Amino acid sequence: MKRLFLLGILVVAPFLCTEAQDKKDDFKSQREGIMSGFQKFRKSVLDDYTKFLTGVWERYKTFRGDEPYPLPKPKVQPEKKKEEPAPKPKEVIPEKVKPAEPKAPDKPTTPKPVAPSPSQSVTFDWCGMTMRLPNADISANLKGIDKESLVEYFEILENSRISKDVLSQIANLANGANFNDWCLCLLIQSYVKGLKANADTNTRNFICWYMMAQFGFDVRLSFNGNNLFYLIPFKQKVFSHTYILINEMPYYVWGEGKLDENIGLYSPPMPEDAGEYVNLVMTRPLDIPYKAKRFSHTFSGKTLSGEVNENLIKVMANFPQMPIPAYVLSEGDSKARQQVLNQMGKFISGMSELEAANFILQFIQSYDYATDDEQFGYEKPFFIEETLYYPKCDCEDRAIFYHFLVSNLLRNDVHLVHYPNHECNAVNFSQKLNADYYMYQGKQYVICDPTYIGASIGMCMPDFKNTRPEVELVK
Repeated sequence: MKRLFLLGILVVAPFLCTEAQDKKDDFKSQREGIMSGFQKFRKSVLDDYTKFLTGVWERYKTFRGDEPYPLPKPKVQPEKKKEEPAPKPKEVIPEKVKPAEPKAPDKPTTPKPVAPSPSQSVTFDWCGMTMRLPNADISANLKGIDKESLVEYFEILENSRISKDVLSQIANLANGANFNDWCLCLLIQSYVKGLKANADTNTRNFICWYMMAQFGFDVRLSFNGNNLFYLIPFKQKVFSHTYILINEMPYYVWGEGKLDENIGLYSPPMPEDAGEYVNLVMTRPLDIPYKAKRFSHTFSGKTLSGEVNENLIKVMANFPQMPIPAYVLSEGDSKARQQVLNQMGKFISGMSELEAANFILQFIQSYDYATDDEQFGYEKPFFIEETLYYPKCDCEDRAIFYHFLVSNLLRNDVHLVHYPNHECNAVNFSQKLNADYYMYQGKQYVICDPTYIGASIGMCMPDFKNTRPEVELVK
């Protein structure tokens, strides 16, 4: 039998934060402040939303989402030829240095829970896991996308069980399981699909928009032809996804249905402070059911092995593609990460700083290589857990993994180095090296490429010797 996420006073399973009381106390004051701000938002914006819905909707041009790598990645993992002479070290001149994005906290709400009875609940799938939430019992569907129909349905939702107890149950689940903003949005989308499985997509998209707005996010309604969508602003850039610009800020078109990019998109004007942007970074490890999946990799007679939570992998598969630093900043499976650090720490015990950095570099180089297009059919950067889980990985996955290991085990400052079709690292060591490098704030950062087989620290791939990369900082 599949396990359910049960809510309110029914919550007894250990995966929903039945840990020590001090863990709950850590967020008590933060929650109180969040609720105060949430209520203020609701009063100033949502109570007047019918005014915005009945106003003049503005037309926006849609833009195709940017691609992170404009050039195709190598089909075969580059390898340093044994007879190849040692390259002459060269100073790399970065194209630009992107400032580090802060690890912004999520802002979930914490209304008091109301326990649903099984007869009044909706069971649905969330990222491969079964969940149960109260049935909002909304029989009506959205009649149309004219303003009168939108206002009428808005008022139906305002007087439904969604406002009375469903939102509080969702908040209770999200906080108990350490959901970040995006996991909360995924939960809302999945719940609405279960709640209104037989409704049209416009109805489901409207309810998703309403619930996300109720949580204080600056989501906007929009229509395109006869299709209704909702617009999500993120704290991070999202790649390969259509968006519009509102006050120079990208709002990404989300929801079910087919978007016609040739006819434009309409959205009601809103105040600039209409809510929070959605944070994609996981600022805390998720507390979800554990399903063990073994991982193992051997290099130079040393085997790295352990378990990773397969349910977490399913969640990570539902994230939109974001900048590489966001993957580095995100928390994940604490158990798996600690296993990796403990074992790798033993592997490099007794090595010098440079020997350890080289061993870690060549350990990662030995992973099987495949581009994301070959493995998935689309670009898919990995969280650290995904590199452990999937059989193959490519350059940005290795750069994320190398950053994790070097920064945690050696405590060196590590940068991400981005080329038009490649990703690697640069590390500040305790001594200056005769190597491929660049200077940043008076410090030498040495190129380290965990994809270039056989290369040691300080060796840039020949194809990129004369290419100016972007340097991405992570703090």
